[in-house]
Amino acid sequence: MSQRARCLVHGTAVRCAASSKIAKNLAAAASVAATETAAPGDYVEVHYTGTLDSGEVFDSSRTRGDPLAFKVGGGRMIPGFDELVTGLGLGQARKERLDPESAYGERRDDLVAKVPKEYAPDGLQPGMVVRLQQGLQAVVTDVTEEYVEIDANPPLAGQGLTFDVELVNLVKGARVQQALFGAGCFWGVELAFQRVPGVLETEVGYAQGSVENPTYEQVCSGETGHAEVVKVLYDPQQTSYDKLLEAFFERHDPTQLNRQGGDVGTQYRSGIYFTTPEQKAAAEAAIARANEKFGGNIVTEVEEAKEFYPGKAGGTM
Repeated sequence: MSQRARCLVHGTAVRCAASSKIAKNLAAAASVAATETAAPGDYVEVHYTGTLDSGEVFDSSRTRGDPLAFKVGGGRMIPGFDELVTGLGLGQARKERLDPESAYGERRDDLVAKVPKEYAPDGLQPGMVVRLQQGLQAVVTDVTEEYVEIDANPPLAGQGLTFDVELVNLVKGARVQQALFGAGCFWGVELAFQRVPGVLETEVGYAQGSVENPTYEQVCSGETGHAEVVKVLYDPQQTSYDKLLEAFFERHDPTQLNRQGGDVGTQYRSGIYFTTPEQKAAAEAAIARANEKFGGNIVTEVEEAKEFYPGKAGGTM
């Protein structure tokens, strides 16, 4: 029996017509998704297996079971890896060998140093990893009575690497939306937002102040007017701004003025900093609901987002 006949027999012509329209819309959406490919600025998840020229597997997301998530061209990956993923559609795979220049670079002799034994920490042994200034790491390669030799080259420097990558999720950069929240010390707040499904990226920093590129010390002084904030980039098809607002109110006490617990200062104030009229309306509605819960004592400010400045590494906020 045809679809039209079934509709007429059961007296559901209107519902069947609607179902047919929905099916066409879904098919069209699937067709668009099938033609979308990864490009710089997109957020992707990939499964990969990396092998050395000897055939040895040195890393694999498939073994761990969790795909690797990153922003294409965001600077986190080796250059060749971004290029491997670019142009892939969902479910598509690519396997290529990367020369050292496209991977971790050639080995550099200037990254190997011999440190006089008296200036090196006690107890160092070959194979141990030590942390250097500015976050660099080095491997202890030799220990003698006179010196400790360390090598700061990446472990895979100078080697050709073959990657077998498969694109398993794609969020086009054009649909990604941004939110900005202040809820006290930004490290814990950032972690709370990272746990929200649909959040693609977070970054801590300062906003709502009057000084460009403020330092940690300037913000702590309270004289620049900045608040500690977390910038949240999210996929509106996976989560909503209202869900982020729920996480915001759950993570801190919105009745405390210019403080959160033992952290005191205007930089710790509670704030929602909107980027669209829709976000402003949602924030005001959320505050109204929170005021009912907290007896009208909410001190959270709602302002249009100003310039965001990334927090500097090494701060203790």
